[in-house]
Amino acid sequence: MAGAHPADWVSGVGGYPEGMGQSTPELPADTLMSAVDNARRGVVTHITIKGERVAAIVSESTLAMAELLAALLGSETALGALPAVLPEAFPWARSFQDDELKTFAGELCDAVAGEASERVERVLDDWQAVAEVRAGERST
Repeated sequence: MAGAHPADWVSGVGGYPEGMGQSTPELPADTLMSAVDNARRGVVTHITIKGERVAAIVSESTLAMAELLAALLGSETALGALPAVLPEAFPWARSFQDDELKTFAGELCDAVAGEASERVERVLDDWQAVAEVRAGERST
């Protein structure tokens, strides 16, 4: 909607067309303007949460931290320390033995290096499932 002011969407100008069966969302103008400002400071992208793809605004600082993490995981020094810090980042990993933490760290590093968020998510989900099965929180 070129030229429309985001606050106009609140009054229905940018809402759903008449025949779609959904009403125009009622948002305060300041909430909408805040969302627009957040989008300007970050990147609008899509992420997968529990199998559902959703739009998300990722801040510049989050993107910088992701780049830093990817660089660290490419470093042999950081890679050596990763198994020891995994249980702090993922409390469900506390039950893993040292050799399992090393395997988990290696798979996570490979996934991050491959720059495929779906693969990172799969590695995390798979290892969390193992931890939950061991804890009796999930069946196989």
